[in-house]
Amino acid sequence: MPKYIDLLRAHKSGSPAAPSPDGKTMFEEEPLNKAPTKRTKADSTHPAAAQPAPRKVKSKSLTTEQADEAKQDMSDTDVWLSQCIRIMMSFLKAASNRKVVQIDKLWKHLKPQVAAIMSDQKRLSALELKVSGDTRKIREMSAEFGGMLEKSMNMLLLCIKVGMQLRMGEQAILSLLLAGMLHHAGLARVPMAIRQKSSALTREERLSIRNATREGVEYLHACGIDDKDTLLAIEQSQERIDGSGPLGLSGDEISYMARIVGLLSFFEALIHYRPYRQRMLPRDAIRDIILHHKSAFDTSLLKALIDAASLYPIGTYVQLNSGDIGQVIHIHPRLPLRPTVRLCMNKAGHPIAPREIDLQVQTTLLVERCMYPEDIAKPL
Repeated sequence: MPKYIDLLRAHKSGSPAAPSPDGKTMFEEEPLNKAPTKRTKADSTHPAAAQPAPRKVKSKSLTTEQADEAKQDMSDTDVWLSQCIRIMMSFLKAASNRKVVQIDKLWKHLKPQVAAIMSDQKRLSALELKVSGDTRKIREMSAEFGGMLEKSMNMLLLCIKVGMQLRMGEQAILSLLLAGMLHHAGLARVPMAIRQKSSALTREERLSIRNATREGVEYLHACGIDDKDTLLAIEQSQERIDGSGPLGLSGDEISYMARIVGLLSFFEALIHYRPYRQRMLPRDAIRDIILHHKSAFDTSLLKALIDAASLYPIGTYVQLNSGDIGQVIHIHPRLPLRPTVRLCMNKAGHPIAPREIDLQVQTTLLVERCMYPEDIAKPL
């Protein structure tokens, strides 16, 4: 775990990661097929001998077939996400009105998408980009529910990514998805004035929020969810392995799935705005958990979150050391600090024609800082 702290500390200001004992930068690995350098007499006398010849980079352009396939993936994802949002909005309206509805429609909607993502991870990237691109629209629709719709959509992504990182099977990921997207259903029945309150809660208000989890489990069971793992994960989602949760459970007393949902819900809350505080960037949220809340969460799950979430998640806006600004569209698992970025603005703050830069190839470029979408239009 210390290496993650070093990594986060090093990149807090956009500086390169600390070198490992063998002199290589963390996560930066040389190609396995790299040929050894041959030195000659001419090499030692030529003034440019110490400077390696610049590598010629062949730009990769998508074929028409690949471009059409990518467009189709985005189109399919757009339709699927819109339907998912409508299903969740309908459910949250029913929950806030204390009306029992059958939730099997959500399960049937999630199942084929999870299967498709597990067989083709490009679909997950398309889903991440779509959710990121629709963040403002989702937030506006979520205002009616006190932000609960947005949280469900964020938990959708986190549960799939971490579930796959943990090598969970399709059925287990589906159960995790239901628990993650619905674990806050009981809060829909708490008055919004209490949920959105920025000042200290009264004793009665704290009690109503504490009881919301148990009431949510009862409500979801009435709505047709009878999977014991899902219901237990929701019931224990506020528990922490150090015993600091409302029920005082600790360690293995908390179900494995509940520990996952609890960590992801905590992380999601940190990286999104709340009435009582500003949001954090993903890497700052991970750093905060490691430094201040590590004892509350399972170390192996925290590592899975770090590996799955990445320091620069897909959809994140970043500024490069060249001054150009763009959106992360692909992450290289072995080189997470060098994502592929689609540039959209130059260093002068003027929009430019979209252009993709792979930092794995363009080694002179680095991510200098992360940015919120609303900061893009502000003077730099």
